Amino acid sequence: MTTDDHGREAAIRLRSACETFDPDIKSHLEDVTRYSLGLGRQIGLSAAHLERIALAAPLHDLGKIGLPLSIFTKKGALTAAERKQVEAHTVIGHRLLDGSASPILRCAADLALSHHEWWNGAGYPHRDKGEDIPFDARLVAIADVFDALVSQRAYKEAWDMDRVVEEMRRQRAIQFDPELLDVFLGHLPVESAA
Repeated sequence: MTTDDHGREAAIRLRSACETFDPDIKSHLEDVTRYSLGLGRQIGLSAAHLERIALAAPLHDLGKIGLPLSIFTKKGALTAAERKQVEAHTVIGHRLLDGSASPILRCAADLALSHHEWWNGAGYPHRDKGEDIPFDARLVAIADVFDALVSQRAYKEAWDMDRVVEEMRRQRAIQFDPELLDVFLGHLPVESAA
């Protein structure tokens, strides 16, 4: 078995752990992966790169298994202490995935750590900005936020598409890589219909 085979198997098993911890997360993981792959195809990523994203993207929230599920199902706003706990999922996920020889798990570690970093440096956990944020994390961050906005959550109703697009455009070059966001929004009917 090669390093990639081990990484592939581990990624599949870790995704299963996420879904076991929170059965409601399955559709989010599927949608984030689908939107990430759609964007990846639009910008011409290689088949190998797309496969790596397909296996790594579902692990972006792996660190949530280290937190109380009640935080993610809470109705209403989080307290400052709860928000701090939620932010820790990035570091927990990275810790669980870091140090592997597998390119898939190294990608997943980057995604777990950096998918809440913002283009302008206002994100977390390290306030990285611009191209200091790993490319795949910038790509998955767009898919993650898009899915969060179009989906109903315990703390919010699903937004209509006009509101989603308006909010994401407002965050161009603030939260999101502007070039990747332009491609994503430019192909939105394809991305959201799959």
